[in-house]
Amino acid sequence: MRIQLYLFLCVASLFIGGSLHAQKAKGPKHLIKFDAAPIFVGEFMPYYEYIFNSKISAEIGVGFVTENYLMDFVQETNYAQSRIQKKGPAFSLSARYYPYRKGDLIYCSAAIKYRRYREAYEQYSADGNLEEDIEYNQRIIPRIGLGYHFYFDQHFLLDVSANLGLAFEKEFQVVSSAAISNYFLHFGLGFKLVYVL
Repeated sequence: MRIQLYLFLCVASLFIGGSLHAQKAKGPKHLIKFDAAPIFVGEFMPYYEYIFNSKISAEIGVGFVTENYLMDFVQETNYAQSRIQKKGPAFSLSARYYPYRKGDLIYCSAAIKYRRYREAYEQYSADGNLEEDIEYNQRIIPRIGLGYHFYFDQHFLLDVSANLGLAFEKEFQVVSSAAISNYFLHFGLGFKLVYVL
């Protein structure tokens, strides 16, 4: 009788431990996000994060850029009004590592971002036709970052992050014969509004 009781307790403890472990591993799996901070640089991009397991997730964002409002505010420009702002593509791909709980609290990230600002330069040709040439400023930004989740409830949270990396810039203007390449240190902040599915 004691052996049967002992076996029953062992099996019950394994079952209860397994169910508790399964509850811990549940957590969020799909997150829909919108980052409010890059609006200042003209980026509008929704994100989707998929959590693979208790530690690793991937995030992808696809959107567009308009005008770099922050750069226009900081730098003085002497361009004529013959330039028309065009929408350009933007995307982001990142991997995240959660050291504590699945999709919860603190995380580390490695990401790559792409932005291509576009302007149309309009001028009249010798025969009086209006010609349009596309100028662009393309940026590829590999970066690493740290972030934190502030939970409001089980479905809404704020994802706050700080990122550091290098921005590889390639700029083409009509007045130049070829694109000019450059790189610089990039620092970014993120304030993503998140809905947990």
